[in-house]
Amino acid sequence: MPDPDPDPGADSVPDEQEGALARALLNLIQVRADSTAGPLSRRLVSHCLALLPVDAAGVILVVPAAPKEGKRADSPRESVEVTATSHEVLRSVELYEIESADGPCMEAVRTGRPHHVADFTGRQRRWPALAVRARAAGYRAMWAEPLRHHDAVVGVINLYLRDAGTLGARHRQRAQSLASAATTGLLLQRTLTDCHTRAGQLQRALSSRVPIEQAKGILAGRFGLTPEGAFELLRTYARAHQMRMRDLADVVIGDPTGSWPPPAPDRPES
Repeated sequence: MPDPDPDPGADSVPDEQEGALARALLNLIQVRADSTAGPLSRRLVSHCLALLPVDAAGVILVVPAAPKEGKRADSPRESVEVTATSHEVLRSVELYEIESADGPCMEAVRTGRPHHVADFTGRQRRWPALAVRARAAGYRAMWAEPLRHHDAVVGVINLYLRDAGTLGARHRQRAQSLASAATTGLLLQRTLTDCHTRAGQLQRALSSRVPIEQAKGILAGRFGLTPEGAFELLRTYARAHQMRMRDLADVVIGDPTGSWPPPAPDRPES
């Protein structure tokens, strides 16, 4: 006869934790096109504090630079920013790592692998200046888990402990799962935001195109021009008077039988 289970509820805690982890992972991939990375980063910090044996957490993200006209090809195309911290005192530690390009966090960005310090109060050969700042903030250990998609690192979740030590295998796996879900959510959000932006640009372009087509039709009908000829007439006048085509089209539509060319627009006195 098998021995009775001495604690029938012993398995319930792992089950509850796994359920909480599953809900956290689902929450991290639920994003909106009109949102920013801040709310997702704060949710990631909150889930890490709830599901991992850590005392503080912060998120840094690698932010792609918006393309600018005339920008040099070899100029930096991305920046690293602090997007969430569980404690305000932690922000200075995170900012130091970014500004100095040093520490476990930036190593995780460069290598795409986790990096950690088990005891900031021990002999720190690699990051002594960071160790001073971490101890001053009240933390003795740190774990940096990258947010990685294939070979690209999009950010890092930094986990801090007030006591010396490191994450065990089960909690390292949990941290990796949270980082992976956050990466998926972040990339999905960027894709949705990009689509939303492009749709807005297309809508604005179409909104400008409609009156231009109407103005072309008016001029073509009045002067017996082809659509191409009417467009050239509009473009030549707009360039000569430094007007937007849309603004000139509004003038033609507002007075379809008026004189052509219309009176030159007033220019502000310099």
